[in-house]
Amino acid sequence: MARLSDFLARFRPSGVPGAAAPSGVPVDYVADQADELAPIFSALADVQAGCASERQRTHRMTDQIRKRAHDQAVAIVSAARAEAEAERARSSAMARQRNDQATATLLREAATAADGIRSRSAARMPEMVARVTELVRSLADDRS
Repeated sequence: MARLSDFLARFRPSGVPGAAAPSGVPVDYVADQADELAPIFSALADVQAGCASERQRTHRMTDQIRKRAHDQAVAIVSAARAEAEAERARSSAMARQRNDQATATLLREAATAADGIRSRSAARMPEMVARVTELVRSLADDRS
């Protein structure tokens, strides 16, 4: 909005230094500047509209990228959980196999020890039977 001082400045005498010249009204520079810049601003309106559409396009693009990244992250987490479950099952099977092998080894060792005890007892049995029989006979002889 034009101020009063700007309006009154139009009626100030103007002239070039030097010889006296007729007084006149200077040109309105503010109005000339607005007229002069109008085509530039109208040309910039197309650029501004282009920038706005580019911003909208990039916002849509970033939303798509975020959605793809989110979907990819969900897929990675899902695959990792499935892989972790498979690894737990594999680990459990290996531990079970090791335990079964250890149990089988212990059973073989126990069977070997039992066989040793059986063979030693079978070897000692006639002697022990003879001793017990002798002891029982001696007890029977003592009663008579």
